Amino acid sequence: MASKHLKKTDTAPKGAHQAPEESPDPAAAGGGLKGFWKTARSRDPFQVPDTEEQYAALPEEPEGPAPKKAKRSGKKAAGESASGEKAPKEKKAKDKTAREKTAKETSPKETAKKERAPKEKSSGEKTARKKTARETAPAQEQTPDRAAAGGRHATDGETARKKPVAFRRERDRDDGGISQRDAVGALIALVAAVVLFAATLVIWLYRDSFSPDNMILSADTAAVATDEYVFDAGSGQAFAAAGSGLAVANAAGLELLDGDGTPVTSMLMQMENPAAAGCDSFAVFYDLGGTRLAVAWFDGTVQELDVPGAILSATVSDTGYIALTTEYRGYRALVTVYDPSLEVVYEWYSSSAWVISACVSPDGRQLAVLSYTASGSEVRFFDLSRNGVQAEAAFSVENTILLDLHWFSSSRLCTLSSEQMFFFGSDGQWQNTYSFAGQYLVGYSFDGGNCAALALSPYRAGTTATLVSLDPTGNVLGTAEMNSGIVCLTASDLEILILSADGATLYNSSLMEKGRLNGLPGFKYAMLRSRGEALLIASNYAEVYKF
Repeated sequence: MASKHLKKTDTAPKGAHQAPEESPDPAAAGGGLKGFWKTARSRDPFQVPDTEEQYAALPEEPEGPAPKKAKRSGKKAAGESASGEKAPKEKKAKDKTAREKTAKETSPKETAKKERAPKEKSSGEKTARKKTARETAPAQEQTPDRAAAGGRHATDGETARKKPVAFRRERDRDDGGISQRDAVGALIALVAAVVLFAATLVIWLYRDSFSPDNMILSADTAAVATDEYVFDAGSGQAFAAAGSGLAVANAAGLELLDGDGTPVTSMLMQMENPAAAGCDSFAVFYDLGGTRLAVAWFDGTVQELDVPGAILSATVSDTGYIALTTEYRGYRALVTVYDPSLEVVYEWYSSSAWVISACVSPDGRQLAVLSYTASGSEVRFFDLSRNGVQAEAAFSVENTILLDLHWFSSSRLCTLSSEQMFFFGSDGQWQNTYSFAGQYLVGYSFDGGNCAALALSPYRAGTTATLVSLDPTGNVLGTAEMNSGIVCLTASDLEILILSADGATLYNSSLMEKGRLNGLPGFKYAMLRSRGEALLIASNYAEVYKF
């Protein structure tokens, strides 16, 4: 096909690609060069044929524009003759208007509007369109992209969306043919299996710790079990457990409350240094350094005892035996033992040792007396069935001041100093010693049944402390660390309760935490009652909490 070069003055219409150096013969397109450009633009203003083959592939130009429908029938258009023929000028104007309309309808904007038109409502039309799309999809994917050939949009929107999906699927596959998504899923499953196996192994290894007695109860589940215990506030308050009730002593008198918090006994008794002790049947109130001692029962009965001298100490055994230590003229001390009916069953006058404390064995047959001597401290044992007979056995420690004494059983005892704790038998034979390793003793309790609890700290004052529980032979049952200041330490029935600035924490005998109460301001004393139940005491009231 013949071709000619374009002149510089012949420029392409705005928005179309510039023509190549050689273009198809304008005569072949009809209408000369100007007709060629108009014909090409009327079909696709964004794709101009660059070669003879592309030009030949273009569809044939329609013979003329489609006739415009008249809005109103029965009237002739202006300028039309009676024979139906139009004037030449009017015909040219009509042809121009038709060509402009055709170019407008085939423009990209009009095409986009048609694509955005509402979808067919008929289900048959939708099915036909889907079928046509599936049949033409493979051919469209093989058609070269118009954007790569110089066009502004892809050949088919659906194919353009499907290709990236296929590309991502191929990209996500590794060399072995497994997608990255499958690999991640397999890794997650493997990690979950390992975690499950580790959890099962831990539960099996520590299965004893998951017994009901060792399970930790949530602090949120703890609640007040009973109403408040209300009593008089006074200076020098002292508290003691009496059965399930509470014994309260102050400078003005004494009060005994039963397990429900109901006052059963109240009496005025002036005391400078109030103290109290109790058992299941009654409570003892006395004035340290004074000469007054009263015994109160839960039936409301109160009895005062005649005291021969200033009271040094008084203890009550679980079976109701009272061991009272007082001063006595001509002797260092006098130890008097009362049975549960307050009858005197034994007296020992100490002529050489300063008696600190005395207590009766659980079976009520022996008396143990802790005293100071010139060489140190000693514990003497007496048979209560043989009144007036000197000590049958003794346990002594040189250059050591012992502070307290406790019966674990009728044959095992313990005592402690500020540096260590000693374990021995009722025959006076030493069995074991537990050293505090240079730490300070900040609290202890012997009332835990077959265990003793200690609170040791590397500082004289501070919040850091280590809890230690020991069995009757001196072996360590457990340890626990404390990071808050200890207000009170008490033990009972193989349970240990710590009242601190942060709240109350309950442990078993191995010092495994069983329960916790947070945020308990105002309480200054605590004691354990029945299993898992604690009585927290403030200045003028007390509350029972269950863990």
